[in-house]
Amino acid sequence: MTRHSHPRKRAPFPLLACVLVWAGLWGAVTAGASDRFNPIPRQVFTGADAGAWERVELLEDTHPAFTQETFAPPTRLQDPWLRRWFGSDTPLSGLVLLHCAKGYQGRVFRNPVLLVHGAGDNANRGWIHPFHAVLPEKPLPPEKQGFAPLLATLGYAVFAVTFAHNQGDNFLQAEQIANAIRRIRILVGRTHDPTFAVDVVAHSKGNVPVRLYCSDGATLFPQKRFLTPFRGDVRKYIAIAPPMRGIDTPFRSYAYNLAVAAKDPCNAPVAPDYMLLNGIWQSMADRSIFPDKGGNPFPGQCQLLYNLVRDAGIKLGADSATPFDGNLTRDALYHGRRSPVLLSRGIDAAIEAGERLIYRLEEQGLDPRVRLAVLAGTRRFIAWHVDGLGYIPLPSELAAPAGDGVVFLASACHLDGILRRHAPLLGMKTLDLNHLDLTRHRDAFEVIDEWLIAP
Repeated sequence: MTRHSHPRKRAPFPLLACVLVWAGLWGAVTAGASDRFNPIPRQVFTGADAGAWERVELLEDTHPAFTQETFAPPTRLQDPWLRRWFGSDTPLSGLVLLHCAKGYQGRVFRNPVLLVHGAGDNANRGWIHPFHAVLPEKPLPPEKQGFAPLLATLGYAVFAVTFAHNQGDNFLQAEQIANAIRRIRILVGRTHDPTFAVDVVAHSKGNVPVRLYCSDGATLFPQKRFLTPFRGDVRKYIAIAPPMRGIDTPFRSYAYNLAVAAKDPCNAPVAPDYMLLNGIWQSMADRSIFPDKGGNPFPGQCQLLYNLVRDAGIKLGADSATPFDGNLTRDALYHGRRSPVLLSRGIDAAIEAGERLIYRLEEQGLDPRVRLAVLAGTRRFIAWHVDGLGYIPLPSELAAPAGDGVVFLASACHLDGILRRHAPLLGMKTLDLNHLDLTRHRDAFEVIDEWLIAP
């Protein structure tokens, strides 16, 4: 771990430009676009009721856009702490948890850190006990602690969000990030400080709503009137395993779909509308990636898609081959048609269903006031883990394009779009880690810490 003496010395931080006051149309600087977010928590948990955190707040945005999203059994909240704090295992998407790490008040550093989890995850698993689905009864040894307590120990004021739906709509989650930052401003007593800004660290899918907010998604999608225009209140954005040019796994891999369809329940979507399973054609409506099927328990997944074959040059290879039918199924799955074992609309139809979000973000670029850093992984093995042996490579993973087992390097490290408006690049680094280990290995932590303390 990086070692520091306290207080840590650093170059004077640059004064940020005063945040624009959105008079008339948008209201005061701290107001959300809808003016329906309540900056006073609906409920506060402290002491023993806050678990591993010092404080947990239940925040609420009552804008009508925040409807009840559909939950499949595996997307329901499994952690008993989360169910207690939300008051439900299927909370309304207008609710979000803001977690405050121990010692968040009176910290050494001026810029608070906000941690944003990825798909199927939450702040507890992602940033407190990353090797366990639920916090063990015994105290965690230092090597098993997540980045939240480690950063807090070094003097950062650390916060994290848990979204109501762990596969939720990225537009709604972008607004909840804006809401959380507004609340952090209050918690650290800087409501009227024009230099206030947070440093955001996001993982995997969590990068998409962060990027949407920091790219001023309100101008990209003016029809979504609940979105808050970017307020200049993010100083640094550290993207871990970011799908900069999205993902295409549900349409690239028949084996992936077969595994998801065969496992019930499974917290992952299926791309085909129908699949041949056990000799019977079966509808995939209850686990479809498309929003018009089965109530859509994976509302954020279509929004992550990008045609990496056509638009990034990552051809369908041995990792996605279906040799049993001369690759008819592989091509039908990706491009859309029927094969002997599935019926697919194809990735382009799903991209349109997701409002072409990644494409639009690529066209817009990050606000130039935000400094970007990117951490990507090169270890592709993630599907099969054996205690005591670690991750065991599968043949398909050995044949897959370079990446971390979930996001290809050609997506994570593609920065032309996000830097289109000349946002400064603080750094880009790859480590020999997979998608999960990027948020719990000490090598990754040291890189993030150095980026956070950089002037």
